[in-house]
Amino acid sequence: MTRAARSHASAGARRAARSRGARVLLALCGALVAAPAAADAATTRFVQAYDTPTFKTVWWPSALPAQTGDTVTWRLTQPGNTNAAVHDIWLVPPGSSTPARLGASWETATASAVVDTAGAYQFYCSIHGGLTPGGMNGVITVGAANPGPAVDPGKPWETGEEPPDPNALPNTTTAPTVFEEGDNVAPTLTLLKGTPTEKGAKARIEVAEPVTVTLRLKQGKKIVATKSVAVAAPGKLNVAIALPKRLQDIAARYRLQVWATDGVELDSPVASARIDFKP
Repeated sequence: MTRAARSHASAGARRAARSRGARVLLALCGALVAAPAAADAATTRFVQAYDTPTFKTVWWPSALPAQTGDTVTWRLTQPGNTNAAVHDIWLVPPGSSTPARLGASWETATASAVVDTAGAYQFYCSIHGGLTPGGMNGVITVGAANPGPAVDPGKPWETGEEPPDPNALPNTTTAPTVFEEGDNVAPTLTLLKGTPTEKGAKARIEVAEPVTVTLRLKQGKKIVATKSVAVAAPGKLNVAIALPKRLQDIAARYRLQVWATDGVELDSPVASARIDFKP
């Protein structure tokens, strides 16, 4: 074979090799485009049992988004919360009417479940209303997409925070340019004496008009009991407030607070007294 022929054959071989390489590269690119995107890594999301300062029992949060494969962990105990009650946790998977019991606060501090089916999981505490409206219940909405990073519910009892109401409507009213005339004088309430009782405390008060009297017992910054009493006529009277049953066998020091609210929602100054409770 002549030198020219050999050169021509070598060039043809190189062109063929480049053509084969291009076809392989195109095939790889097509495979990458056709491959489905990988799901985000599963994570753990938390729900906290919470007894509020006004003795509401709630899951915090009560509405939780999640991705299929995530783990949901319920924190059942509330260390240091004087309002804390016992709770259990039940879970109803999507499309099922059969709940599964995951645990209770007297057995474990936390209980967990993997939510591996898309749809709505219902969860509840059977001790505090179950799935009835207003009960201690909630919903996990599970989908294929990652709803975002997990949010730690923290310890709401340390701030005395009340849970936000997701169904609350915004107040769109504006302040009037001219105020209405009427009663703009706050009521008066005189706390004559505050004394402990067998179950809580008693206030001897004097009011000058029909009002609603509110009593509150606090231990430090924590509200442990609240009670309202309608008073139909002015004068002196005794009003009592009981501690929760779980606190009635424990000696402690409380602050008794008392105030009056009139018919147009004006409040008197808050009067207070120290209560040394001894069962």
